[in-house]
Amino acid sequence: MKAVPFFEHGSIDFLQYVEDFPDPKAGKGDVIVDVEYCGVNHLDIWTRQGIAGKKIKLPHICGCDIVGTFRGKRAMVYPGVSCGKCSHCRAGQENLCRQFAIVGGMSDHDGGYAKQVAVPLKNLIKLPSSMKSETAAALSVSYLVAWNMLRTNGAGRGKTILVYGATSGVGMATVQLAKALGSEVITTVSGKEKHNFAKKLGAHHIIDRTAQNIVEETGRITEGKGVDIVIDHVGAATWPTSIAALKHGGRMAVCGMTSGNEATVPVRMFYSKQIIMTGAMLGSKSQLVELANFVNRKKIRPVIDSIFQLKDAKEAQKRMEADLHAGKILLKIT
Repeated sequence: MKAVPFFEHGSIDFLQYVEDFPDPKAGKGDVIVDVEYCGVNHLDIWTRQGIAGKKIKLPHICGCDIVGTFRGKRAMVYPGVSCGKCSHCRAGQENLCRQFAIVGGMSDHDGGYAKQVAVPLKNLIKLPSSMKSETAAALSVSYLVAWNMLRTNGAGRGKTILVYGATSGVGMATVQLAKALGSEVITTVSGKEKHNFAKKLGAHHIIDRTAQNIVEETGRITEGKGVDIVIDHVGAATWPTSIAALKHGGRMAVCGMTSGNEATVPVRMFYSKQIIMTGAMLGSKSQLVELANFVNRKKIRPVIDSIFQLKDAKEAQKRMEADLHAGKILLKIT
């Protein structure tokens, strides 16, 4: 089959478009899905580059945001794989399973940069007839983790939320979902073009981080109180800012480390403000079903930055690595 694997970890040049890659084999409980679209995420880049101390079977195919067809019916793939037996799995909290892995991520499960993918039958979610495949291909990673963080931390009416990078996947998802939940949304951008993008998304307040101080601006917007929730998907570079921007008793939700894994925490400020910090690894399948229904009901439309053909997957990752995108990057497989 046609696929874009990498045979060893490294730079973007290690991605290879192959027309005769072996077809996937369905294990016990698995089915073969014909991939229509696959979203591109930072996780794809980290997986291709490799993470110290984490080994996966090579060659490997990236791609977690998968939409395709099974027996002629359109379906979205929940990308989490778990043991199915532990207390978390039995409670419908698969993402808390100690064996939790992500299809196409840093795991031995190949993803959607291919004509076909093998996934557990239980992971298929039937798409509403009114939902476009392009919309569904944006939901399983950035929108799911944003939804998880917002719901876990009580986003809703009367809450003020700060999220970095409106043009990123998690940033865009948080702005759209938090606003639809009734929260007041503050986001950050760099430059006029990205400011206009954030405005079109519906952010209530936009801070240009290249010209304004984020903590000072959030203080001004909240009349000195600080925000209720910070969605931090950036990592080491923003942790001190996130903690400083929060109100007393505020909540910091963390899901990424784009700027680095080792963060410096202002400990006194953290405990004196009595801040609550939560981590998020994707979300559960039931949350993805809930999210898909919410997006469809509220008529939320993720902005599609660009669509690349499978053979151009390298160019798609280049665009993301260079931070040239504003919205979701997709691969069109069929």
